[in-house]
Amino acid sequence: MHRKKLTAIALISLVAVWFLAMGCDEDSNYDSRTVIYVASVNDNAPYMSDVLNQGDSVRTESGTGWVTNDDYVEEDWIAVVFNNKPYNGLLNPDCGSLGDFLVTHYSVEFLPYGSNPVPVPPFSGETSILVPANSMTEGYILLVPIYAKQISPLVDMQYTGQEIMTIANITFSGHEVQTDRTVEFSCGVSVNFADPLETDEF
Repeated sequence: MHRKKLTAIALISLVAVWFLAMGCDEDSNYDSRTVIYVASVNDNAPYMSDVLNQGDSVRTESGTGWVTNDDYVEEDWIAVVFNNKPYNGLLNPDCGSLGDFLVTHYSVEFLPYGSNPVPVPPFSGETSILVPANSMTEGYILLVPIYAKQISPLVDMQYTGQEIMTIANITFSGHEVQTDRTVEFSCGVSVNFADPLETDEF
């Protein structure tokens, strides 16, 4: 066979082997095998955070005061749906290219509307939510810690009917299970803080 033709075949074979190696190389710097993102938070609806949960009795029998001995506060958890979408369908999932993703950390920061105070100090948390390749998974994260409802400004809103409207910016981080490639991504959800008064229940 002609020498030039043999050289061309050898080069083509070498390139093919290089692409195959890159497709299965777990240490490759190619970082777009899959795209992990938040598909929805709280079913794409605003979240209502009750700063105080009234018990069975809201007002006294005379209607002149509040019944407080059965009231309580609780922390808020919110549902998040993650989508692990293949970026390139030609890559071989058996090589870990379409890797499962593990969400391990998150941070929450509240931005109030207008001149309202920040209702909850920024905080971070840990989680372990596995999102298999080419699938969607629902998990829950802490949105409002209970201590935040026991300090100002939220504790001052009890029995007042006042409201603080905010946007909660949530940043997640995790890694592909097969490659340990760290990824960070964010989302936002509207969160309204109030103590809804059930004045028609005595």
